[in-house]
Amino acid sequence: MHDIITIGSATVDIFMKSKEFHLQPVKEGVLLCESYGGKLDVDDFLMQSGGAATNAAVGFRRFGFHTAAVVEIGKDFFGQMVWDDLKRERVDTEFVITEKSENTAVSVLLISGEGGRSALTHRGASSLLEARDLPWSALRQTRWIHLSNVAGNKELLLRLFDHVHGSDVGLSWTPGTAELKLLSSGELRPEHVKCDMFIINKEEWDVVKDVQNRLLKNIQYVIITDGRNGGKVYFQSEYHHAFKAEAVTVAQETGAGDAFCVGFVSAHLLGQSLQDATQWGVKNSASVVQHMGAKTGLLRKKDFHIK
Repeated sequence: MHDIITIGSATVDIFMKSKEFHLQPVKEGVLLCESYGGKLDVDDFLMQSGGAATNAAVGFRRFGFHTAAVVEIGKDFFGQMVWDDLKRERVDTEFVITEKSENTAVSVLLISGEGGRSALTHRGASSLLEARDLPWSALRQTRWIHLSNVAGNKELLLRLFDHVHGSDVGLSWTPGTAELKLLSSGELRPEHVKCDMFIINKEEWDVVKDVQNRLLKNIQYVIITDGRNGGKVYFQSEYHHAFKAEAVTVAQETGAGDAFCVGFVSAHLLGQSLQDATQWGVKNSASVVQHMGAKTGLLRKKDFHIK
């Protein structure tokens, strides 16, 4: 029996950081611009497994939870890297699906000197996870499920929500772009979302602006993060409290949301208060962004004061 099972994406992340990346402010934000056909030097480089489901699985395992990941990879060099990283961290790989005819997902992350990033992603096998791939028997016996992006697979989402509804199994959800589109378009109704925690960043929350009130009414905990500005927590549809981010030197930002979720959910499962849960999330996230890679800075249970 597992304490936590994570479901979602598995990738290999290739980080390339350079202070020579040219940043161009525009009305909509900031563009990362380079001369077509040109070359520039990279100051720091790292290749490491990533994807929300594997990042969270490693994070929960470092907190001491018996954890498994349900992800899909290809039978290739990058898939082996994902597998090896999970094994090294003692995450159960029993439910990792290897698809021989597909490539493992790969992301190339271009990181500025300030730590901001632009991502180029080939989703590959990670976008092929289906309801029939889930280990339903194990999901009935686990204590908690953490769901991340599943390429907008509505059947999987609805079956999983129905599976946990009325059970003792907890569910946290960090939706991806495709899932946000389902919610914003009305194809997936907020009333269909049966999860205990909905963790999302401010930009993603804006995407579902038309159904925000219905989500707040339907989900017990809604946490909206806002990068260096901290975030807000809603409990039982009411605004509960705001929290601040830690002031740290940012090496890169990938994995910050996954780390926050791990800290928040872990605190909840270990009986901590709602305020402490946000601080655990903040602390874990602050550690991750100070390192290259989405897993490198993930903290362990011993790094937190447990009352």
